[in-house]
This record gives sequence, structure tokens and C-alpha cells, in this order.
Amino acid sequence: MFPLHPHDPPSVGPYRLRARLGEDAYARVYLGTADGRDPVAVKIVRPEYATDPGFRSAFSRQVEAARGLPGRHVCSIRETDVRGAVPWAAVSRPLGPSLTDLVRDHGPLPADALPPLAQALAQGLADLHAAGLVHGSLWPDGVLMASRSALLADPGLEWATSDAGRRAPHPAFAAPEGGASPATDVFSWAATLCYAAGGVEGPAGLAHVPLQLRGLVDTCLKLDPRLRPSAVDLVRMLGGPTEPPAWPPRLRSVIDAVADRQRNALASPSDPSDTTDAGEGKRPGRGRLLALGAGALTLVVLGSVGAVIAYDRLGGPSETNDPGPEGTALVTDADCPDSSAHPAPETPLPSDVSLSNPVFSADGDVLATTSTEGLSIWDWREGEEIARPTDSVSVGSRSTPVFSPFGCTVVVPELVEPEGRDDSIILAHGYDLAAGTDTELLGPQDGPDEQGRWMSKPLNVQAFGFSPDGRRLAVTLDSRLGAEANTHVVDTETGEAGEPMLSRLQYTTTFVDDDHFATSTGDEIAIWNADTGEKVREFRGSTSTSLAVDVAGSRLAYLDDDRIVLVDTSDGDEIASFTREEFETDDSPLLLDLVIDPERNVLHANWMVSVGDAAWNHHPYAWDIETGEDLWAEAEDPVRYSGLALHPDGEVIAATTAADSRLVLLDPETFEPIDTLH
Repeated sequence: MFPLHPHDPPSVGPYRLRARLGEDAYARVYLGTADGRDPVAVKIVRPEYATDPGFRSAFSRQVEAARGLPGRHVCSIRETDVRGAVPWAAVSRPLGPSLTDLVRDHGPLPADALPPLAQALAQGLADLHAAGLVHGSLWPDGVLMASRSALLADPGLEWATSDAGRRAPHPAFAAPEGGASPATDVFSWAATLCYAAGGVEGPAGLAHVPLQLRGLVDTCLKLDPRLRPSAVDLVRMLGGPTEPPAWPPRLRSVIDAVADRQRNALASPSDPSDTTDAGEGKRPGRGRLLALGAGALTLVVLGSVGAVIAYDRLGGPSETNDPGPEGTALVTDADCPDSSAHPAPETPLPSDVSLSNPVFSADGDVLATTSTEGLSIWDWREGEEIARPTDSVSVGSRSTPVFSPFGCTVVVPELVEPEGRDDSIILAHGYDLAAGTDTELLGPQDGPDEQGRWMSKPLNVQAFGFSPDGRRLAVTLDSRLGAEANTHVVDTETGEAGEPMLSRLQYTTTFVDDDHFATSTGDEIAIWNADTGEKVREFRGSTSTSLAVDVAGSRLAYLDDDRIVLVDTSDGDEIASFTREEFETDDSPLLLDLVIDPERNVLHANWMVSVGDAAWNHHPYAWDIETGEDLWAEAEDPVRYSGLALHPDGEVIAATTAADSRLVLLDPETFEPIDTLH
């Protein structure tokens, strides 16, 4: 929650506004109370929509249709005024965190929490569909995690924005066919479960869904809506229609703790707009008012004296800090050889294999790519694959290969099948191409015993990155309920790891200098002291997990709504920003890549945009940081790419093509193809 702004109304209808919850696609959302009534989320339509006849009509229809909706798994509309100068609606707001809050602060839900979540949300959708309604905007922020069960945080009021001619409120969770129908709701249900299981936006988290649910969730993600089950079918297949099982005790205790704090804050006689921190006498930063939906918005609660109180975390850090054999150097100080010390490929790559994630070695002599065939090492000047150290690379992992800044070690996300477990896991694995050695990097978690058995469920690697001097490697794991810390820093000379640090789910980890690294949670970029884990700077407003740091570490780029912002890492000041003019009209724009070219002072960005029927177009940009000119647009025959790597000396650009995943070399000035490696 955030304190009320001086310009916020003190009350709406019978409800006293106690705090700002945030904003969704069409409204500012407040926590409201009234004597003798349960708390509500009061949604006050923003001015630009309040004067839009199309929106007012759509909003009024949605509100009136949802009145009196039966069911225990959809928050009900309590009171509305759709005819006033500024329409508003009060929706019931059970106490507890949103699904986004829970995953963001505690990591993906435990496996035994997913069936009750799946059943509750399916039942909520079934109730809506039975009443002739569709939700149209289901996503994790629109899911409330109450003590007894999960609820849809409203009956789909955000869809009024799309009904008025605007794009879907939450593209990452929207069905590819667009629109709003029972079938699109089922797709969003599945994408939301993927997020709950893996902390990854949209369907990309399917691999994290437990096997007992994965087949059903996969069916709901079918591109053809006719192949998806109905919400009623989902309820039946999940064991309903009955009350979903109770939350696992540990999850229930976290939810109850959040609800208790919220309850205490509402019971406090103090003014919630008083934000004086009792400990420091300072006004805490408000942070970003996220574009969150349906009132499921509480991340922190205001205590009786107005202080900000964060969630408690359960459990503690892993007792082991050992990333591999103690005393083992991860990097040999030797240049990349003409031929790798790892075995040469036994067979050529299939002609139709899709290559991805190109990256150059620090000396620029070799190039690495990944595919379903494994990790390929290329002598790009000769145009041949010289080594394939592993055939078990995780192609769909969020983490991509990185080379050490000296020597010739490449770290990749590798699929591993633990002894005695049915599911594969993804671990970081380092391959020293000069020495012919490899090292498994567990990250801050207990590894297998002497028989190779894991005593606790292993965590997948989420991200990793070397410091500019190559002396450190940060490894970040998935977070989970009860995990206190998920990142540690390894000394590459000794193989010894520092104390675990950080506790939120981090999607990206990259060093900005020898002593500090940056992470992205999807809504915040933070810079951390690599020795202590202390946060030294943060950039709120991020709306993507992508970030880029130049080789000098002085500049950092990230996405803030429709702007790509370039900031100075030393003082946080904005240097420049760049916007796609088509952002507001494109369907489901998704930022894939950000790369800073320090040699030419250019910022590369690659967007993927839906063009219907499960098809996507890639739109590359190359902005001159000084002038703002898009150099890619000026090129005569540029390549549309899905992955991009800049040669460290600026000789060439390596790219994997968007159309057919070929590996090509581009002229760094014209962006035109000069050679095809595969």
C-alpha cells in the first residue's frame, strides 16, 4: 500500500479511503473502509477514461452484469456509481497478498499449493461463464490469496478498456487469438498457473508446473481455442465442484501473517497518510504505482505509526556454500584456442536445427550458441563448429550463456536428471574450453549426497554473470517459499562461494563493476554490493526483466512502460530514453533483447509483436544514444533477428535470424548479412 496523495479524495460514497493500492488498466485503486463493513478495493476511473463514452458504456455494462454474481471465488461488486462525473466501483477485498506479491517475495508456490489454486481459479471462471460473463484480463495481480482460498480479485472490469478499443490489459497472459471469451480465460488461467509454479511471466513457466498438472495446463495453452477445455471441464478434472483443499500450512501462515498486518493497519486510529518512519523519522519512498489489476495489490502494509513493514520470510539460507569441488579454479588464464580442448562434434548439426543465444568469447576468437543439440562452439572466422561440450543445454531457460572476461570459460544452463527424481532440473555448468575441464555450479543450495540423491527439491538456476575482472561469478537460483537467500558470489580462482544473499526472485543478474552487480525482478532494477549483499541503488518502474549494462559498467538500460531508459549507474540520473512510436498500437509488444554497443555508442533493442494466429514479428532498433536516430531503420537490407551478440572489438555482429533461426554474421555499420555459419 501507498500513502494517500494530497490530491486524492478522502472518501468516495460511504467509503473512507485509507491508502492507495495502485493502478490498473483504467482506474486508481484505493483501500476503502466503512463502519460495519468489510474492506473494499475502490476503483476510481481515471480522467482520460471518465470522459470516454465508449469506455463508460463498456464499464457500465460490465459492472451491471456482474452485480449479484454467485460464487465464493470471485470478489463481488459491493457498490457503484456509473453515472456520476467520475465512475467508481467498490469490490470486496479479502485480506491477504496477491499472487504476484507472494511469488515476488517468497518465490514460486510449493507444488502442493498449486492444485488448490488451480481449482479455486477454475471455479471462479466457471461461475463467471455460467452467468454469461467473461473475465478477459486474468493475471497474477488479479488473484487474491486469502486465508481459505484464492479468489479472482474482480469480475473482469479491466476488460472494459479493451472493449473500448484498446489492447488487452495484460498481453503476457493473454491468449494469442486476442479478444475475450471463455477460451481466452482458460488460456490466461493456465499462464497464471505457470507463473505461480515458476515465477516466469506467461506460458514460459510451463516446465515448472508439477507433472500432475502439466498435461492439463499444456492443453489449456493450445493455440487453437477449440482444443482448450471449458472452465467447467477444468473444475471437474481438478476434483470439483467442491471446496478446494486447504493451503499447505507454511503457505497458510505466510498469508495469515500478511492479513493480520493489514487488519492491524486498518484498525489503527492513526492517519494512514502519515508516512513518518518511527525508526528514522523519514518519509519512505513510495515507489512506483504499478499497473496492477483488480485490487490484488498489497505488497507492504502500513503499521500503526505509518511505518512500512515487509513480509516475514520463512526458513534460512542454505548451510552449504560449496559450488563445486573446493579449491577448484573455474577459469584458466589462457586465450581461446583454435580448437577446443573439449571433443570436436561427432556429427554435424542438423540442417534444420534452430540456433539461439549467440555470445562471443572475451578475446572475440570463438562464438557460442545453444540449440536442442547442445552447446556449440564456433570458429566464426573459419565458419566451422569446433566443439560441442554438452548436449544437455536448457534452450528454454531464461539464463543464457556467458563467457568469462579472461580465459575461455563459458557458463551455460544445463539440464540435469537428479538421481531418484522424475523431473529434470537446470543447473549452471562451466566449461573451460582451454583446459578441457567442466564444473557444476549448484548455487546457494544443498546438493546431492554421496549417492547422488537430493534430500530436498533442487532449485533451477535463474541467472549468472561474471564480474568485469573475471574474479567473481554471481549465481542466482529460483526462489521458493521458505528460501531466505538465492544468490551467491563464487571466487573463480578458488571455487569458494560467499554467503548467500538476496531473497526475492531475480530474473537477471549481471555485474556493473568488479564489486557490484545488478538484478531485475521484473518491476525493479537494483544494484548490490557483491561482498555484503547490501542494496546500493534501485531503479523503480521497470516493466520487463531485460536489462543491459555497458562493458564499462557506467550505463544501464531497462524498460519503463513504453520507454527504454538509459541511466548513469553511479548517480541514477537518466541519460536518455527511447520509445517505439508503435508501442501503443501494437498487439502484445514484448521486449526480447537489450544490448549496449559502447564502441559505436548505440543501444540495440529487439521487440516481438503479435500479428495474429500465433504469429509474431520481430522489430529491431539501433538507437544512436547521442542523437536518438534509429540506425536500423536507415539500413537498406537489415536482418530481423531473435538473438544478437556484438564482437568485443566491433568486428562483426553475430545474430540468429527471426525467420529460420540461422546463425549469421552482420556488418556492424549496415546490419546487412555478410556470412551464414549455419
